[in-house]
Amino acid sequence: MFSAKVVVFLVAVALCYGAPNARFGKHQLKIENAVDAKIEDYPFVASIQVCLENGCEHICGAVIINENWVLTSARCLEERFMVAVGSTDLHGNDTVFVIVDSVITHPDFPEVGFGPNDLALIKLATSLTFNDKVQAAKLPTQGQEFTGKTVVTGYSYTRNHSVNTLKAAADLDLISNADCKKRVDVFYSFYSDLFNNEANMCTLGENSNLCYTDFGSPLSQDGTVIGIATWYVYPCFTKGAPNVYTNLSHYADWIAKTIAANDFF
Repeated sequence: MFSAKVVVFLVAVALCYGAPNARFGKHQLKIENAVDAKIEDYPFVASIQVCLENGCEHICGAVIINENWVLTSARCLEERFMVAVGSTDLHGNDTVFVIVDSVITHPDFPEVGFGPNDLALIKLATSLTFNDKVQAAKLPTQGQEFTGKTVVTGYSYTRNHSVNTLKAAADLDLISNADCKKRVDVFYSFYSDLFNNEANMCTLGENSNLCYTDFGSPLSQDGTVIGIATWYVYPCFTKGAPNVYTNLSHYADWIAKTIAANDFF
């Protein structure tokens, strides 16, 4: 697990190796019950990729913050990895792979690798070129509150890994944290202690659920990315179970200050 300090990677493509952690559940179709989406509609979406000798594989979602920084779940960073951007289909010729320079995890992310403060900022070794398929996300301000319908976006793949396509699950209702905690208590009381009223936010959608490779995937509302996927009730298709996200409005100041303090080459 990465420490809270900056960890520098002198990584080239040929050295980007490793396999997804078992908890990411290889050969799963995720996001559950989502529909096809186009990267032009969600150009802030990125993919965390583990690269083996025979190619790269999506393990987590991520969000483009600016030309040099990407935000994801701290749970996703147990392997050496690259970042992929700019494509509806990750196996397409337009996918841009970017080498990682360094990573900063939130200093209060638990050492056990599961819980509140599930954020990591990734500094890229080369700056992104923005176009209609690659854009920075609009983030909330510190303490900004949201209600209503949301959309979660991320990459899904077939069971033989022949396709990694962008998916979107719309009409996910934000629910109160009190309601969310009650639902977590019902389905999986173990998770209850991991839920934090300020750090987390939750959605509930008819037959729409997060699952293994959705960690780090952005939750958006009216063009603003308000959360990133952090955990869910297992099994991931459990009806009535909430989807849990890191609440980005709680961390807006930390994100801005951390980037400003480390935005040099």
